Amino acid sequence: MLLPKKEFSFPFLIIKTEKGISILDSMSRTWVARKSGWIFIIFLPILAATTIYFTLSSIINIFSNPAVGRVIRELGPAINLPWPGINPYLPIVYGWIALFVGMIVHEVAHGVQARVAGVPVKFVGIIFLIFLPIGAFVELDDKELEKVGLKKSVKSLAAGPGTNFVTAIVSLILLLFIASSLQPIVDGVLITQMDRDGPAYKAGIMPGDIIISVNGQNTTTLDSFVRAVEPYYRPGENLTLTVVREQGRVLNFTFTLGVNPENGSRGYMGVYNYLSFRNVLEVYNNAIYRFPSREVMLYMVIPTLPWASASIPFSEMLYKYYYSTTILGLNYHYIMNLLYWIWFLNFNLAIFNALPIYPLDGGIVFKFLCKRMLGSRVGDRGINIIVYALTLVLVGLIALMIAAPYFS
Repeated sequence: MLLPKKEFSFPFLIIKTEKGISILDSMSRTWVARKSGWIFIIFLPILAATTIYFTLSSIINIFSNPAVGRVIRELGPAINLPWPGINPYLPIVYGWIALFVGMIVHEVAHGVQARVAGVPVKFVGIIFLIFLPIGAFVELDDKELEKVGLKKSVKSLAAGPGTNFVTAIVSLILLLFIASSLQPIVDGVLITQMDRDGPAYKAGIMPGDIIISVNGQNTTTLDSFVRAVEPYYRPGENLTLTVVREQGRVLNFTFTLGVNPENGSRGYMGVYNYLSFRNVLEVYNNAIYRFPSREVMLYMVIPTLPWASASIPFSEMLYKYYYSTTILGLNYHYIMNLLYWIWFLNFNLAIFNALPIYPLDGGIVFKFLCKRMLGSRVGDRGINIIVYALTLVLVGLIALMIAAPYFS
């Protein structure tokens, strides 16, 4: 057994070793490894088609709806970067753990399927940024990979994106399982924004208060809140709100409704935005049952975005208002955030690497397919022209998607 090889090019340290190859050999002899290759082959074009669809629909949406471009511009160009800490919306700890998990499963899957195909693995390795592990790789014998035949080589290449996709789905299932166990600590309606000149604020009610009753009627949802307020919602009527404030203090505030500036016959509290903890959970947990509608895209919404936190129960804004009925209790949000980022980053690694862009996994597969189907007619030069032409088209589409908000 050779000693690990170390290559240092500041600030990166690459360590290569043969020690992990025996583990890949053992994994390659399992029933799952031998049977999963075909599943990965099926996943690859579906994932690639999904990415192309998302890219085209995003471009169309940006140009047809100026508001979308404006929101993306406000987030800044760093939103497109995949590195936690550099992208301000990717948390450093959760992001790097999730990214490292994605790289590990991706490269291990390549190595295992390569061994199933009989392709030698030269080294396994880890890439460090100074002392922080930021990547992993399996170095295959590329010449041998091409020799084993199209089916075996495609299985080896498709395994990376396919395993990222499986990891993403498993993480999403676990995330939804924990979400289904959440309950509000206080059942009520959270006030998030108020008019400081309105009667409610002047009476002493504050943003962050949780309304649990109106004139003695419980308000656990937005509907129950509206039903409780509606009979009294006229100028000059009195409302008594019972609220829960920080540290569990229960307070009662009575005030007289003002005149609504938009409708003189309606009352005015001066509460602009509020949300129901139960409604947030209901929407989040039920979105999965509305697949393939757009509502399921809620699970792709980044919880660190300013406008998204009010719809994600484990976001920085809302996590403190819930607890899990599992052993996680009040600490559920740590696991949910980690599972979310593993789901999100692995899904994106899967769909991106599946694209027929050379030298991504999908691009190498496309090149192998072109050689098999067209090699005798157009030769290596013709194959390269086809592969690189498609690569340029897809890279151009991705670049247009990134740049479009700044021209829309």
